[in-house]
Amino acid sequence: MKNKLFIFCVFIFLCFPMAFAQQATTVIEPDLKYGRPSKEELALTAYVPDTTATAVYLFHKGKSGFTYDDGFRLFTEHWVRIKILKPQGVSHADVTIPYYAPSDRDKEKDGILNLDGCSYNLENGKMTKTRLKRELVSNERVNTYYKVLKFSLPAVKVGTVIEYHYKVVSDYSVHIENWMMQEELPVVYNQYEITIPHVFVYNVEFRGRQYIDVLEEKSSMQAKQHTTSGVARVAHDFSISARKLTFTSRNLPAIRQDESFCWCPEDYKIQVSFDLQGTNYPGEDYKPYSQNWEDVDKQLTREESKSFGANLLWRNPYIEEIRELSRSGNLDFNKKVIGTFQLLKQKFSWNGEYKLYSENLDKVLKTGTGSNADLNFIFIGMLKSFGIKAYPVVMSRRSAGMLPVSFPSLQKLNTFVVAIYDEAKGKYVYLDGSMDIPALNVLPVELSVTKARILSADIPENKKWVNLQEIPTNQIFMKISANAQGSQITGRRTTILKGHDALGYRKEYQTKDSLVNKQELVKEKLAISNLKRTEMEDDFATIQEDFDFILEAEKSEDHIYINPMLFPQLTKNPFIQSERILPVEFPYLYRLNLSCALTLPEGYEVEEIPHSQVVKTEDGKLQCKYMIQRNGNNVIVNYSFSLNSSVMPSEYYSQLQEIWNKAIEMNQALIVLKKL
Repeated sequence: MKNKLFIFCVFIFLCFPMAFAQQATTVIEPDLKYGRPSKEELALTAYVPDTTATAVYLFHKGKSGFTYDDGFRLFTEHWVRIKILKPQGVSHADVTIPYYAPSDRDKEKDGILNLDGCSYNLENGKMTKTRLKRELVSNERVNTYYKVLKFSLPAVKVGTVIEYHYKVVSDYSVHIENWMMQEELPVVYNQYEITIPHVFVYNVEFRGRQYIDVLEEKSSMQAKQHTTSGVARVAHDFSISARKLTFTSRNLPAIRQDESFCWCPEDYKIQVSFDLQGTNYPGEDYKPYSQNWEDVDKQLTREESKSFGANLLWRNPYIEEIRELSRSGNLDFNKKVIGTFQLLKQKFSWNGEYKLYSENLDKVLKTGTGSNADLNFIFIGMLKSFGIKAYPVVMSRRSAGMLPVSFPSLQKLNTFVVAIYDEAKGKYVYLDGSMDIPALNVLPVELSVTKARILSADIPENKKWVNLQEIPTNQIFMKISANAQGSQITGRRTTILKGHDALGYRKEYQTKDSLVNKQELVKEKLAISNLKRTEMEDDFATIQEDFDFILEAEKSEDHIYINPMLFPQLTKNPFIQSERILPVEFPYLYRLNLSCALTLPEGYEVEEIPHSQVVKTEDGKLQCKYMIQRNGNNVIVNYSFSLNSSVMPSEYYSQLQEIWNKAIEMNQALIVLKKL
């Protein structure tokens, strides 16, 4: 996110729990000793602060630390206790734990140890205990990088208390996962303890800091180093100073994971995150890992970085194809870029994965398929053969969460797109290897982030951050001219679509004849003819559709009811919750303009006609205008709906609901004609 909008939204995200936290009420004090749920916990039938809760975390405790035996390893233990309150809550006894386990044995990996679990029920006033059985545990590979541990706790029903414990050990010791104080269920008690040796310097960032109690203490850890003396291997024990941090939260409400219009609910959870800033080994100078974003740039782009920087020097093997393309005519910048991208897609297909690094481009050349990062590195090399400057633009995908606000982070970056420099116009256009159609600047919605960084030493620091949501023009312009003869309306419609709407249309008409759904044609008594589509050879982000139509209006014995928009935009309000905790995130910014000139039928008088109105949010980021003019039998409607911000804070929710309701009223407003 960029500039004032980004700062404002982050402020809202960090502060939004304030409203609901004050409503929390302590209804139970769980016994925090694992393996000993209290009778009060077993007898609990409802969670008073949220009576809709299907289950509640009585506690989630965690402990992370480092071990040293000729090298550092990181471990994290989890202790979880959940009370099942409703039948739907029984599903929380089925647990899935993903962990990093690449199939390449030489790579660093995670492992899960010491798994156990129990179910507790109150039977005739006495507690019964059912332990987790081995046959209810499975380990499955998801892909070449991840596995999932799955288990199901037995004898679970409404009223059951479940517990489980496990330990994750990791070879990748510098990466500490975010700790979530908040969950998809209400949380009565959450505590996380971490001991960090002083050789590692981490930035600690909070979201919802006011709801987290923090305790910091001095600590130490035991370590072991082995040396060889002759044929003997000797162990040396020593101590490493450390800092111990304990974070505690109580009585936190649930954060829904299935919330509509939200890309990454975890962004809005109360949480603690850690990002390595440098190392401070004894006898060595402090080595910064990423003091600022320039350090991140250098780490990625250096030639020694085999999975990133070295790939930027990749030599294009398709020189002859590029030369053949250049001989096809006097190509301008757009045609060169589009032609090169089409050549890329002829040679390679996207495998559905978004990545930041590419391990083996030679393998991609052989198989003809790869991640977006693989294809983007190849695309950059191909563009260089054309003499075109192209750079990676790194980011965190929308579904993977936002980048940290207060410090740089290489760990939070997870993919990149390609910025291509148009020297004649002095600006960039953007494409990504995952795209099927080379629509310049219309990136996949998953990659349309508000904060991305161009990796180029030629660009000044103040121009390296780009808002990729602002680069496309997403617009629909609809012009209608129509004439009513009785209840039958004939006319012509021209629609111009730009940006994401144009791409959506292209995909739509691969299986349909028109932007208008065939089923809707029957339902609305609409017939179309003389359908024509106009596409531009070097602009895949624009398309035009024209057709003639016959529309049958609703009528009674002596009345006709005509919607003067003829083709309304909105019919249903998606915002039906009574309240909302999370912000509302739209896929992209857009604007719709509809202009309709309608001649009313002879032999009728106007009994009712809609009125002009404008509705908008207080800051104008969302607005809807409906302007109607009548001159005798001629009516002109100008309607516009514009969204100028992709994020609406939760306190805007009631405004959002009201605007949508009023916009639907505009879209459904009728001219009522009475027969003379």
